Amino acid sequence: MGKRLALTLSEDTHAQIEALAAEAGVPVQDWLVAAVEREAFRQLCEQTDAWWRAHPELARAEIAAYSRRQSESRRGSSAA
Repeated sequence: MGKRLALTLSEDTHAQIEALAAEAGVPVQDWLVAAVEREAFRQLCEQTDAWWRAHPELARAEIAAYSRRQSESRRGSSAA
């Protein structure tokens, strides 16, 4: 495992995090790691959404290809 980072939090923030971790039934460190992972995933989703909005023609083509694959898959399943 890499170097541990120290966080300087206000007493109020620290108390809120401790309460949230206790409510979730996990150690504070685990809760913080999960919170960072959730935020990273949220940002990734936001960036992905922005990219698709900037490329609507690719989004339409991908949706059409997905629909085509689903139809072919259903036809293949019903033939079996």
